[in-house]
Amino acid sequence: MLGFSKRINKNYAIDFAFFTKIRMFNEGISFINFDIALDIYKADHNPQARIFLCLFNFTIIDICFYNINHFKENQ
Repeated sequence: MLGFSKRINKNYAIDFAFFTKIRMFNEGISFINFDIALDIYKADHNPQARIFLCLFNFTIIDICFYNINHFKENQ
């Protein structure tokens, strides 16, 4: 697996992951899974954005930009 995280500023970070095997073929096959998401609702680590591509049980690319803070109910 190739991956790393980088803190961008006081509140945000970005994670990168490449070429990660998610599961064995005898457990099932994820042929193609492509996802681009933007979550802006109030919850832990939001707002966040993610780009994810998986082919044949391997994560090709997974990039996530997110808020590092936890959501507080009284906000």
